[in-house]
Amino acid sequence: MNKKIRPLVLAMLALALLSVTSFASADAAVAELYRASYALEAKGDAAGALAKMNQVQAASGSTYFVRARVGWLAYLAGQNALSIQAYNDAIRMKPAAVEARLGLTLPLLAQSKWRDLDRACREVLKLAPSDMTARARLAHALYSVGNYPDSATLYRKLIEEYPADLTFQTGLGWAVLKMGRRAEARTLFQQVLAVSPDNASAKAGLATN
Repeated sequence: MNKKIRPLVLAMLALALLSVTSFASADAAVAELYRASYALEAKGDAAGALAKMNQVQAASGSTYFVRARVGWLAYLAGQNALSIQAYNDAIRMKPAAVEARLGLTLPLLAQSKWRDLDRACREVLKLAPSDMTARARLAHALYSVGNYPDSATLYRKLIEEYPADLTFQTGLGWAVLKMGRRAEARTLFQQVLAVSPDNASAKAGLATN
């Protein structure tokens, strides 16, 4: 090898090795931030877990996974505006993903944004028509804006598919009660209380009836 070229080659190799080492070190640092975030979440420290994810984002950029996890942790931490923003970012990154659209319903539900929740649930159902969670949250949204007949229809279908789900039964009970069908509501609440004597929703419904 030419004596003038050899030092240049060695310098390039050293630079390449340094770059690989730097990348490996950065990857290890990000992995440790993820580990810390999961550990804090497991301890119930959503705000701390979110702070670690903000560091991940600063170090590795805004990926779908990062934004979806930020959305989840922000929701747990009660930072609903941030959660909505993060989930919407994730949706833009992967429009066909059901999970981010479903995740978006959480902060909307927490803020009682019923119209927005209705739209978000319907977007989920365009991609996953039989999704139980989206249908249940849509039924709740419809009830909350006073659309009791459509809410009851959804709850009835859910009960056919999930007969032991007491939330759906009490949901239907409240919907038909608001429609003035007091005898049906009373029966539904009594059926729930027969297997769940301390069910607060059914007890309240029966007392209202």
